[in-house]
Amino acid sequence: METRMYQHIVVTTDGTDIDHAAVRHAAGLSRTLNATLTLLHIIPDAHRELSSGTALSVSAEQTEQAWARQGEAALHDGQLDAAGAPLLALQRPALGLDVPHAILREAAALNADLIVMATHGRAGLAHFILGSVAERVVHAADVPVLLIRHSP
Repeated sequence: METRMYQHIVVTTDGTDIDHAAVRHAAGLSRTLNATLTLLHIIPDAHRELSSGTALSVSAEQTEQAWARQGEAALHDGQLDAAGAPLLALQRPALGLDVPHAILREAAALNADLIVMATHGRAGLAHFILGSVAERVVHAADVPVLLIRHSP
């Protein structure tokens, strides 16, 4: 019995321009390997993300609704980037988790055996200050993570 290398690929999108190359790459892998492809957008938990203690002019719920609308647009763009590859587009709330752990939770629930993500490729002070969702996923993942670096 022949086993395929990757049977279910999850590619993340957050609506930024750097995601397009990652989605196209994941779609190409999916077609080549005859693997299931899931395009995933995580809606950050606004209560968690905005818990700086400062007064906000909008509620956490309004913020999450705005992020959900951005996610719908990102999923639409991702479907265009996938250029006909059969895929499932999912948007899921973080539900009390940070985004990296929400990605890992969803990938595990989907039985994904590869996660594809875009990365800015920041280094030095920018990396230290901004951190990296991709890096955190890489360090905590139980499956391989393929990072596609953004090239301007």
